[in-house]
Amino acid sequence: MSAYTIAKYLRLSLEDLDVGSPQKQESNSITNQRNLLDDYISHIPEFSGAKIIEFCDDGWSGKNFERPAVKDMLQQAQQRKIQCIIVKDMSRFGRDYLIVGNYISCVFPFLGIRFIAVNDGVDSIRPGDTDRLDTAFKTLLYDFYSRELSKKERISQQQRAQRGEYLCTYAPYGYIKNPDKKNHLIIDPPAAEVVHRIFQMIANGYSTAQTAKILNQECIPTPMCHKQAAGYKISGWQKVQERNFWTYDTVIRIIRNECYLGKAIYGKRFHDTIGQKHSIKVSKKDWIMVSDAHERIVTQEEFDRAQAAIRIFADRDNRKSLVNRKIRCGVCGHSMILVATKHPYYYCRTSRVTDSFTCNSCDRISEQELFDILLDSLRKQAAAAIELKRIWDEHQAQVKRDIDNMQKSLSRLQESLNQQKRQAAKLYEKFSLGKISKDAYLDMKASISKQRDRTASEMRELEAALGNIGVNGSLRNQFVSSFEKYAEVHEITQEIMEDLLKEAIIYPNGRIEAVWNYCEEFNRMVFDVTPKPLE
Repeated sequence: MSAYTIAKYLRLSLEDLDVGSPQKQESNSITNQRNLLDDYISHIPEFSGAKIIEFCDDGWSGKNFERPAVKDMLQQAQQRKIQCIIVKDMSRFGRDYLIVGNYISCVFPFLGIRFIAVNDGVDSIRPGDTDRLDTAFKTLLYDFYSRELSKKERISQQQRAQRGEYLCTYAPYGYIKNPDKKNHLIIDPPAAEVVHRIFQMIANGYSTAQTAKILNQECIPTPMCHKQAAGYKISGWQKVQERNFWTYDTVIRIIRNECYLGKAIYGKRFHDTIGQKHSIKVSKKDWIMVSDAHERIVTQEEFDRAQAAIRIFADRDNRKSLVNRKIRCGVCGHSMILVATKHPYYYCRTSRVTDSFTCNSCDRISEQELFDILLDSLRKQAAAAIELKRIWDEHQAQVKRDIDNMQKSLSRLQESLNQQKRQAAKLYEKFSLGKISKDAYLDMKASISKQRDRTASEMRELEAALGNIGVNGSLRNQFVSSFEKYAEVHEITQEIMEDLLKEAIIYPNGRIEAVWNYCEEFNRMVFDVTPKPLE
């Protein structure tokens, strides 16, 4: 049996620092949380000798679970590497009451994980603790509090933006943040010189490709490389290759950025759901733009000349592809461009801006040829979906008849697991009252833990069997439902490409690799219908 492992989870968000009294801020600090949890663990006799691991999300909101440390912790929990999770209070674990409640009431009990929120007095080993009304009410209050906090923070940021403060995490290329004045930009001379030169080159008739190629030939660091050299962390930044180089898009982003006119710009995108990463574009008329917020790098005349020049190049091909940005070069990984001639074709532009890759701009594929290949691949995916569904229906005929029995068995196992948890709680009470010795307690606890492990294992097997079956015994698999309807499709449409195609990779030898969405669902389906060897 593996060693008993306790996970300490610590979290501090920027909201905790921006709002509240100094005393409240200190109580929520990472150091304070760590000390509180260490002290709590040291006073629980049954935790003696346990393995302690720590997970910390410093500067992350609790409104969603897209936090690196909490994701790592939950993954290890699912792998049965963790037996107990301890937090200062439930708001540290998360502020979305539906998700937090589901973990505390359903997920953790199913995984056999003990959950403790020290300041809230919650310990799942005590019967009814996780389902108490006040526990649910606290998670709801934390959720409401977080939403109010987020709304206040959003209003506060809008007010600061209207004063011309720069609120983004990183300064745009050409600027650095003023160390003596928060939320104010100052010129970064080496980068600003490159920015000014780019505007002049475009205004003087250089194309974006010519501009990027000259910068690459002169080994001028890209914006990402410049920030790396300045000590910025690049975690989470988008990059196709480790070797970074100037591209068309990099040049265009600089040319179109009005920040270089001295404007502070805020509100280009709007997070439509508080605490989530998803955002939507905002119309330019609704942006907050403040002129003369910082020193400009280009004049209005230079900016306008560059915009006029870039429009000339853009107007040469204003047609959008059905698979825009999904067609990638198999050598450099960058998106290929559609040339809208009488017979449209795709080609890779990377060789026009750098010699770092062996991409050949002469290697091209016609749009019609590509669509024919994608259409053939799509039909094969649809045929596979139909065949898998047929096999599934045959394979699950008996299972469908036994769904009620399986669910009843699952309910009995859940009740057995609850009973074992109650036994563990009573055992702990006896130990706390001195009715049994520590050695006897640990021996009996280990026996109960083995029983719980066996029960949990049986439940996992039943859950797996029911995983692909809906409440009425029907199949629920995104791969099947998405692809089976396209068995008789005759042409590629925008809807199909947006929904189903992840990317198409074009290799120099003519090989084309179509990567479709829902691959995980496909693999799970194949696993489910594949006969398992007898043990």
